[in-house]
Amino acid sequence: MMRSRKPLVIIMIGPPGSGKGTQSSKIGASLGIPKISTGDILRAVASEKTLFAESIRNTISSGGLVSDEILATLIKSRLASSDCENGFILDGYPRNTEQAIYLESLLSEAKYYIVVVEIDLPEDVLIKRVTGRFSCKLCGAIYNKYFRETKKKGVCDECGSLEFVYRSDDSEVVVTERLREYARQTLPVIDFYKSKKMLHKIDGNKTACDVYTDLMSIFSQLNESAGQ
Repeated sequence: MMRSRKPLVIIMIGPPGSGKGTQSSKIGASLGIPKISTGDILRAVASEKTLFAESIRNTISSGGLVSDEILATLIKSRLASSDCENGFILDGYPRNTEQAIYLESLLSEAKYYIVVVEIDLPEDVLIKRVTGRFSCKLCGAIYNKYFRETKKKGVCDECGSLEFVYRSDDSEVVVTERLREYARQTLPVIDFYKSKKMLHKIDGNKTACDVYTDLMSIFSQLNESAGQ
């Protein structure tokens, strides 16, 4: 694991299908810092038996978005946990400029070394990554009809199961709308960090292993700067 005198904060930005969630988990395991996603936080809170949890569940089930104010409270509480003392990875936050400004004020209270990474891919590749994916119903192994079919058609490589699951929200219409929403809300966040010279863009149109190597290369190169 790389170590620096300042806790490392990694902000991962990327559209649906970019693989940022998977990469965040791998990087977190390598660097020994937690991956924090708003989705995980909201699911954990929603599972509680409180009126607040009920309101979160109702918002999510109705397809609505949890307010910036609620997310800010949840993020602040999560970052105060002891496992964040040596740094953390944010996956899915901030998603708009207002959230980015709030996060900046929150992180300014402590001395962090912040790295913002954008995983960039062509839209046609993103659509195929999302619409083509399916998983084994038994073991959860993930495949893609465009990029990673099972070795034997209809049979899971890992466990031999013949049953697979396709997500209903992975249709091209839904994915295109999600990409449009991503562009509307998140691209201004990219401009925000770019103006502060904090943004590192990498080519996500590679194998997962190559993307991981590129990401770790960024953190290796910045490690000495983080300790200054």
